[in-house]
Amino acid sequence: MTIGKNFRMDLKLNPKNQLPLHIQLKAQLAHLIETGQLKTGAQLPTVRQLAGFLRINRNTVAKVFAELEREGYLSCERGKGTFVSTQKIQTKTRIKKMEKLLEIVDEVISKGKEMGFSAEELSLTLYARTQTAPAANELARPRLLFVECNQPQVDLFSAELKETLSVPIEGMLLQDLKGMVHRAPRSIQQYALVITTFYHIHEVQKSLAKSGVEVMGLLVEASLETLIRLTALPEGTKVGVACNDWAGSENLKLSIENAGLKHLQLVLGCGQDKKTLNQMINEVSIIVCSILVEEKVRAIAPRDKEIIVDDRRLDKAGIEMLRSRLRDLSAADRLQSKAKEGYDGTVNDFSI
Repeated sequence: MTIGKNFRMDLKLNPKNQLPLHIQLKAQLAHLIETGQLKTGAQLPTVRQLAGFLRINRNTVAKVFAELEREGYLSCERGKGTFVSTQKIQTKTRIKKMEKLLEIVDEVISKGKEMGFSAEELSLTLYARTQTAPAANELARPRLLFVECNQPQVDLFSAELKETLSVPIEGMLLQDLKGMVHRAPRSIQQYALVITTFYHIHEVQKSLAKSGVEVMGLLVEASLETLIRLTALPEGTKVGVACNDWAGSENLKLSIENAGLKHLQLVLGCGQDKKTLNQMINEVSIIVCSILVEEKVRAIAPRDKEIIVDDRRLDKAGIEMLRSRLRDLSAADRLQSKAKEGYDGTVNDFSI
């Protein structure tokens, strides 16, 4: 694919692949940079251009660019464009290492094909293995549980935490947590930390009050792109807010209100209630919806109605606090392990 005057690259996205499109795109761009196929200082196409060529949502491309910028692969310069960052300078040694790694991967692909595995099965297995394989010198990490009120958000946010923190984390509905604690109170002890959003932290704390298990709350925020667009709207503009269920819609509404956008009239709709969704669409000038309900909204809304698909994320500062807490828990586990080694009948010096 050629985009622009001096830019050429081959990107292949498969919407039928079980790996999300943003993971496919991010992996391929990072690979092109790591192997030197995209040179330091090379300018990438705009979000609009790349989304158009790949026929995917612009929010997906924007998300990938933002993540690659955070990780040092890209540099976004206002008014100029997006460039391969100097932070990822490709030395000859680094490129040679990548070439050797590619040889190993090619060998695995070849052997996998001989065994009858498809390219998709190989890519999914490799991705899953990199996310779950423990380091050779690392103790088992504390078990974590993420709790939310609806399944789509459980899946969305627990997946985000897995990807961001590279830790295994289980997801559970709030009602299932309450049922588990009621039926088998000790079962919650298997988790070192229970994570939820601030919308439900008091409910979770109340349910686990007698368990002694630590509960940590995280903020959910609307994306910066969404907030910038909404800030520019005239006073009194009616804005539709819709998620797949009422709890999600209420949470998205709170995210917008918490950002200080009090000049707007927010009207709620719900993907599971087609009647209210229709009423909301007819009443408002612009719609903000989650990706989980986007298809339903577009099927009903007029073509000229502006629709913002909000990629809500967990607050970055909160995730960093969680990362720090996980380090503390891992350190505590190591100390406990050393303490046990000192009392198993062997002679072992132990000091802190």
